[in-house]
Amino acid sequence: MLSDLNAVRTRVYIAREEFPFETLHLYESFNAQPRFEIVRNFGSQQAVWQQDAGKLSELVGEEVYIKFEHTAGGEKNQFLGIITGVELSGEASDTAGGIRLIGSGSSILLNGLPEKRSFTDMRPEEILGSILSDYRIPFKCHTSGELRLPYAVQYDETAFSFLDRLSRDYGEWFYYNGYELVFGNPGKQEELMLDCSADVIDLKLGSALRPRNTHKYTYEPQGDLYPDAEGNTPVATGMTLLKKMVGASDRLFNRKFLTELEAPVFQGSALSILSRKESTSYVSDMLKAEATTRTCRVRLGHYVNFNFPQTMNLRSLGQYVVTEVEHTVNRNGHYENRFTAYPSNPVYVPPKNSRPRRAYPEIATVVDNADPSGQGRVRVRFEWQQERTQTNWIRVQTPDAGRSDAVSTNRGFVFIPEAGDQVMVGYEHGNPARPFVMGSLFHGKNGRGGENENHLKSITTRSGHTVELDDDKGGNWGITIKDAEGNMIRLDTKGKNIEITAPETIKISANDVTIEARNEMYLSSGKKTQQNIGEDFTRFVGGGAQLNVKENMVISVDGKLNTKAIGDMRFISGGNMKQESSDHIQVVSGGKTDISSQSDLTLESGTDVFISK
Repeated sequence: MLSDLNAVRTRVYIAREEFPFETLHLYESFNAQPRFEIVRNFGSQQAVWQQDAGKLSELVGEEVYIKFEHTAGGEKNQFLGIITGVELSGEASDTAGGIRLIGSGSSILLNGLPEKRSFTDMRPEEILGSILSDYRIPFKCHTSGELRLPYAVQYDETAFSFLDRLSRDYGEWFYYNGYELVFGNPGKQEELMLDCSADVIDLKLGSALRPRNTHKYTYEPQGDLYPDAEGNTPVATGMTLLKKMVGASDRLFNRKFLTELEAPVFQGSALSILSRKESTSYVSDMLKAEATTRTCRVRLGHYVNFNFPQTMNLRSLGQYVVTEVEHTVNRNGHYENRFTAYPSNPVYVPPKNSRPRRAYPEIATVVDNADPSGQGRVRVRFEWQQERTQTNWIRVQTPDAGRSDAVSTNRGFVFIPEAGDQVMVGYEHGNPARPFVMGSLFHGKNGRGGENENHLKSITTRSGHTVELDDDKGGNWGITIKDAEGNMIRLDTKGKNIEITAPETIKISANDVTIEARNEMYLSSGKKTQQNIGEDFTRFVGGGAQLNVKENMVISVDGKLNTKAIGDMRFISGGNMKQESSDHIQVVSGGKTDISSQSDLTLESGTDVFISK
């Protein structure tokens, strides 16, 4: 299968045993699962079906080790994968038949069923470690460690799809390098110099104009801020052609393109970094190298350059990073690969068409409302979140919220859900990492509805403070405000009455108080009644007045007491009546004065008695 002219020998091992094959195809790419296809022919249909189908099917799930090795220099390129499918085929002509093994890298374990998982206040490397701890996949994370994500969600997607989306949102590399998963840019690596006369079969260099002047903004609700950042990044030296493309782009697309950042980051420095990364990815997309080579030294995520013969007297094309490579071994054992590469400086690869996840409103339970920042936010837990897993602090939608010149905070409708309440959660722009509470929901265990014909509306707090609005005109039509201890204000719409009730004391305090009754006024006290008046006291009665006292009555005046009647005045006592003065008593009449007694009349003086005419 291998001729003396072949520079690369390819071997395949399944369950540590070498597996002879006819053809091999291996595809590797950034932000995609690798895939391979290995074909072994048996020569005829009869030979195929004489194979033990059950034994061949047992190959599914087995590990595959593929090794490309240069026969002369010994350079190797290795790939560790898993067989995911086996196909047996035989043609009716009985001239051909064989087995086809289909598979991927060990990263295929991340392609389980779609699920939901959340991560709160974690760095990307912590999220990666948390996910991969459930799998037998080695990995390396090359992020800066400075960025913390307030909330990230794997939302109805596989773990691989989530990490793919995370890498796109935050401008990080993501690929399987043949034996481990790589997240982030591993940094400067040794450059592979490809000899265009010995290694390269064909080379194509393509350029395309792209706008690159990004201008990103986000909203930071805790500080009510709209930070923004522009993303222009200079092109490194040595990329002459790319610099020309960028210059042309800036001339043609000379305005800033303002869009909101998809990733929920609120730090200004992170916003600047992500804006620059996006701009840089557009720059990278302006220049692309595609080549077919016969050397297996080309690896995904590695840097390559091209060496032209001196007789061509050409400048270097610059350094490129391999983002896609396809290895092929044909029936004659001949190896070659075809790869795609983009400029390595800038180091962020072009964005592929990313389909952001879109979340829809869903039910959750409030687990905490003691916002440490005192801004009325809550934390909720969805049914799919495991115990001790919850959202970050999220805002609560309300019918009215804001401030005014007179009210600096809490102007509007302030009702924060209680812990244990069921709420409906929505998402800003449909982004699963940007949740907020839309409102609360009753369910069968805590909701009673609005009673017959929906006549009853109410607001009730945790301790039982209640405002009821009753529209039942045949019943308790009116408004009732009450608390758990029996204090109540009742507006009786049906009877046109207002009732104020308190188990203890009702206190009215104001500069001026006016109580007016257009008809009758009734004051009743079960025990004592006391009036304290700081200055003057005036009482006017338009008709008759009557004061009934069942026991003693004392009228005490520190100054003068004047009693005046326009008509007759009469004093009646059922017992003795005594007038006493510590000084002078004077009885004056403008007319006749009669003193009459049905018994004895005694006039007594300590000194003289004077009767004059």
